[in-house]
This record gives sequence, structure tokens and C-alpha cells, in this order.
Amino acid sequence: MADDSKLSSPEKLSPQPEGESFLSQPNSDAQGQLAAAVDDLLNELQSKFDSVSTEMFGKLDEMTKRLDELEASLTTSSGSATPTPSS
Repeated sequence: MADDSKLSSPEKLSPQPEGESFLSQPNSDAQGQLAAAVDDLLNELQSKFDSVSTEMFGKLDEMTKRLDELEASLTTSSGSATPTPSS
């Protein structure tokens, strides 16, 4: 029976203050790692978005130039940019 009293003593069952800080440290470390991973992901997405955005604006500029050239060629070949009624 002396062994049973040792197992149920409050010292053995209650967490130690040192244990609480030890247990919260991995949680804090995991949160730090998660925050760093999220930051890295956001930076990567921002970089990809910037490159896609730059590429799209370049293609839009190229399309604008081509449309301007097409409009100019139609104007010079027909003499007018507005169509005449056929009736």
C-alpha cells in the first residue's frame, strides 16, 4: 500500500511549471514554422503573379499595336474606316 500512496501523490499527477513552458515551446516553434511557410508561399505567389501580370500586359500591348496596324491598313486600303451602306 505504500506504493499506491506514491502514485497518487499530488506531485506526481500535477504538471510542473517547468513542464508547461517546455510544452508550450514546441507549439510556439510550430507556429513560427507555419508562419514562415505561409510567408514563403505568399512571396512565391506574389512573384508568380507579378511575372504573369507583366507577361499579360506585354501581350496586351502587342495586341494593341497589331490592331492599330490592322486599322491603319484597312483605312489606307479602303480609303475610309466606316463602311458605306449597300442600298
